Amino acid sequence: MNPALNTISQTLATDLGSQLEAVFLFGRQAVQSTRTAVSPPNLLLVISPEANMHAVRDSFYPLWQEHKVLLKQPPLVATRHALRRHLEFNPHLALDMLQHGLQLAGQPMPPNFFRTSVNPHELYAHLAQQLLNASAALSQNSSPEDDALLNDLAQQICVQPVRATETAVARFNMVEQALTAVLQRLPAAQTWSKAAQTGPTSPNIPGLQAIYTENNKNIFVFNQLTPRQVGQINWQTLAQHLPQTDGSLHVTTVAQFCLVALYEKALDLRFNKYQHKWGVPFLARLTPSSQQILRQAARMPSYILVESLPHSYLTAANASDDTLHKLIHDFQNRMLNIQLENELLFRLGLIPAKFVPPEPLPERDTPAKQRLLAIFQHLEWWADFYQTTLQTES
Repeated sequence: MNPALNTISQTLATDLGSQLEAVFLFGRQAVQSTRTAVSPPNLLLVISPEANMHAVRDSFYPLWQEHKVLLKQPPLVATRHALRRHLEFNPHLALDMLQHGLQLAGQPMPPNFFRTSVNPHELYAHLAQQLLNASAALSQNSSPEDDALLNDLAQQICVQPVRATETAVARFNMVEQALTAVLQRLPAAQTWSKAAQTGPTSPNIPGLQAIYTENNKNIFVFNQLTPRQVGQINWQTLAQHLPQTDGSLHVTTVAQFCLVALYEKALDLRFNKYQHKWGVPFLARLTPSSQQILRQAARMPSYILVESLPHSYLTAANASDDTLHKLIHDFQNRMLNIQLENELLFRLGLIPAKFVPPEPLPERDTPAKQRLLAIFQHLEWWADFYQTTLQTES
């Protein structure tokens, strides 16, 4: 482990005192072996309920300026209550922390704090979604971010280090084979795979069964993706069949896409975010449960509270009013999306009543720092609402 990480954690502990309860490292940097955890290298700051986020930023920002190349990305920041809730919504992170989390500072956490009930369908649906995103690295017009994600996934599942000279096709095959082997043990995935093997495919692109679009993604869904099949895919031919010429090209299998749609993106499935363009409309045959839909809805406010908003605020170039007003505008728009989504869930009968936070967001003439803290509080209320609703549903 890089010794600078100890310096970072001890500096935060000294600056924040009782406001900081613990600092954890998770992801690839947290383990000494070549077998890695299931999320990118990152820090987790567990703060007290009385902690001031502005004080956290004051301590962290100079460290970020000095060590951003090492850290790769800002830390997750959460109270114990918010973190425990976030782990329930994100079992892949809970498993990562349980198996690979390394505490760098603070008092020991309660026994089994990171232990949650892990649904294997949710765990592997998350991995299938990541591989779907990373598959864009196979095409010639992919971004460096696509390639980096694919490389991280290959590093995660390989016992031996992945050579820098490995092609994107080789790295994709490593992850695809490992994920397929796991899914073959899940009854639902076995059913989807068997149905795909007997379904019609494209006469021009062997094994292709459907084309979907999602926002700017073109998703080509195959009955299977063996190493031989992936190696023989003509990416230029695929590109000629893109429904959206300005969209990115992604590939997956029927079993993986069904798993993603039900256990990672059930809300998107219910709201018809996936547009069928060609082939077998197999997503139309899936019916997500209210639990599956509400879990995706719950992840959004929790994700913004623990990850997205701290990431943006802790690394903002400065804490001037102008900077904070832009940040507030962005995240108030995200809050509006959460509210609109909540109203749709109510209209569909998936929740008994629309949620109204105990207090409205402050007006524009309120000091910027106070408005920002209010957004943190609102996200806390929204996440609590969905957690309570899920517990009632179960």
